[in-house]
Amino acid sequence: MGIVDCSADVQANGRKYTVRAATLPASGDQDESVEVALSGLDSAGAATECGSFKLPADSLSVVGKLINQVLSGLSTLSGRSTTSPANAQAPWTKEQDEELLERWTSAGDTYSAHAYRRILAEHFGRTTGSIRARLLRIGCDPDAPGHAFVPLPGES
Repeated sequence: MGIVDCSADVQANGRKYTVRAATLPASGDQDESVEVALSGLDSAGAATECGSFKLPADSLSVVGKLINQVLSGLSTLSGRSTTSPANAQAPWTKEQDEELLERWTSAGDTYSAHAYRRILAEHFGRTTGSIRARLLRIGCDPDAPGHAFVPLPGES
């Protein structure tokens, strides 16, 4: 697996949550593993939640899916929808790529990149993350509506 040490933060309900994952090398009879730690701080900076667990590196995929299922279920119970957009996971067609390219490059600076990706996600029945990823794949700058990394057809 190699060395992994990453973290992500999010603010929610007046708290800051941080998740950190780091690989732990094999030692003795223990295989390589990954430690995942979660911590939460309230608005005054006091710790409110914390915990960690270790997983064998070869179990990350299956356990990740399990954790996702549990958290999605809890989210549903708390009244938040976990439905996916209509075209989530569907392959992109050449026509959709061309339309996405046309819409993105002709957008100008009417919208922020985030707002326009949301609009496109709704239009194409996709997530904003898939719109961002597809923009990169077709050669567009996902942080600058109207801009592409590659020359557009007809440009030199």
